Amino acid sequence: MNRHVIILFIALLPLRSIAFALSHEEARKAFEGALEDENKTELLLDNLSGTLSDPVLIAYRAATEALMGKFSYLPWNKYSWCKQSMTTFREAVAADPGNIEIRYLRIAIQINLPSILNMSGDIVEDKKNILQNLDKSNNPAQQNKIASFLLNNVACTDTEKFVLKKY
Repeated sequence: MNRHVIILFIALLPLRSIAFALSHEEARKAFEGALEDENKTELLLDNLSGTLSDPVLIAYRAATEALMGKFSYLPWNKYSWCKQSMTTFREAVAADPGNIEIRYLRIAIQINLPSILNMSGDIVEDKKNILQNLDKSNNPAQQNKIASFLLNNVACTDTEKFVLKKY
C-alpha cells in the first residue's frame, strides 16, 4: 500500500464511528446476535461508539455496555461496565422518556443484573411507562415482543396482564 493511503486511512479511523450510523433495525439484529457472543458484542459497541444523537441507539449502546460486563472476567470490570451502562441508559431515557424500546432495553438488562449490584431500581418505573405508552407504538411486532417479555419476566398485576395480553 502507498504510504499516503496508509496515513489517510489512519487519520480517518476516528471518523468511522461518526460516519457509520446503524439503523434501529440493524442495532436490534446486531444486539440479538451479540447476546451470547463476546466478539459480536465488542463489534457492536465499537459501531455504537462516538457521539450518538439518537436516543434508541444510545440505549442499544447502554445495553451493549452491560453485555460487556457479562463477558468480563474480573468482578471490578463487570461492575464498571454495568455502572457505565446505567449512566448511558439515564442519558437515553432523558432524551426520550416515553420511548418503549428504550424502557424495554433497560428493564431487560436490569432484571438480569445481580441484586447485589443495586442497579435494578428502574424496573417499576419502566414497566409503568411501557404500559402507558405501548399502544402508541406503530410497530405491532415490537408491541408483541415487549408485552410478551413483560408477561414472562416481570411481576405484573392481573390488570397489567390483561392489558399486555391484548398485544
